[in-house]
Amino acid sequence: AVGAELAEHAEAVTAEAVSNAVRHSGASRLTVQIGVADMFTLDVIDNGRGIASGNTRRSGLANMTRRAEQLGGSCEISSPPGGGTRVHWTAPLLDH
Repeated sequence: AVGAELAEHAEAVTAEAVSNAVRHSGASRLTVQIGVADMFTLDVIDNGRGIASGNTRRSGLANMTRRAEQLGGSCEISSPPGGGTRVHWTAPLLDH
């Protein structure tokens, strides 16, 4: 089950990732995928211009990473081959 703390963090991370894509990517497509199998997983993927490797320390992106780590999870932000940006955020399903 998704506990209250995880739900709060996941909602904030989703809002930040979608907002970043809309404001900065120039994308024509945005996909949000959520999974709750062994871990809570969130993928926000766009087909925009991508993100430079040094930009992942910006405050909103750093905050997404901090939220994941606070829950024992992780946040990976990358630009896949072919362009776009992918935010892959995970956290354990156990409520902390």
